[in-house]
Amino acid sequence: MRVLSILVLIVLVFTSPTNLTAKVFYAKEEALRAAFPEADVIDKQTFFLTDDQRKQVETLARTRLDSKLVTLYIGRRGQKPLGYALIDVHTVRTLPEAVMVVLSPEGRVASTLILAFYEPLEYLPNERWLKQFDQAKLAPDLRVGGRIAGITGATLTARAMTDAVRKVLALYQVLIAKGGG
Repeated sequence: MRVLSILVLIVLVFTSPTNLTAKVFYAKEEALRAAFPEADVIDKQTFFLTDDQRKQVETLARTRLDSKLVTLYIGRRGQKPLGYALIDVHTVRTLPEAVMVVLSPEGRVASTLILAFYEPLEYLPNERWLKQFDQAKLAPDLRVGGRIAGITGATLTARAMTDAVRKVLALYQVLIAKGGG
């Protein structure tokens, strides 16, 4: 009976609508190459935020950080930085989403790329919606209902994505613009 229960559970997990709609769009290396096609090298820099840095980021981003460990990718051509990329994995409603936010050397959003989305795909933001973040800097109006339009029927997705972009912009301000990196 126990074996039958386990088999039923396995079948349910692997055939549930969530797993049928979950999608991985890009592997990390593929996404980084797409972000920095002209880079000679993509450096990886890891930071362990101090309590003060974490507090600064959360205050600027107006959202909570899940970890004090931050990995920043820097695309370089020669010694010149082409930009910065951070990958943020967060929960949308009950399932994860992984997004990469690419910033220009000046700290503006160059692009946003969804790497993986495990919520039902009807809640997935389209490319046109993601373009709202292009050239954005961290500002009070960078929020759903401000500069960012909502997504009908996918409010949690819109908020989660906007929070991710705000976190990345705040991390840039604390770690790069202030000379912390």
